Amino acid sequence: MFKSLKQWLGIEPLKPLVGFRPHRTVEMAAPYDAAYDRVYAAMDAILGANVRDADRKSGIIDADFGTIGSERIRASVERIDDATSRVHVEARYPATATPPERSNAVDALADSLS
Repeated sequence: MFKSLKQWLGIEPLKPLVGFRPHRTVEMAAPYDAAYDRVYAAMDAILGANVRDADRKSGIIDADFGTIGSERIRASVERIDDATSRVHVEARYPATATPPERSNAVDALADSLS
């Protein structure tokens, strides 16, 4: 009954946009520590981003840059084996912002790591 009442009133819940942020995954022929160092360095060299939080143990590197749109970039590095690592690069925006389909920063960082 409640569902039909919501439909009758035209009240439908908004679908969350979680997981719809621009992102890319790159596999690197590099051991974990070397991949982590390369991603950390690329945040500054490629994006000019300010790394604000980095944790080698968890593999997470958070950085932000610019003031328009308050885009932040999160890279997470994971071990595949002794010689290969996987990097997930994701753009993050404030809760009030509508995320775009693509992020130039995500693409630039992922391309530099490929």
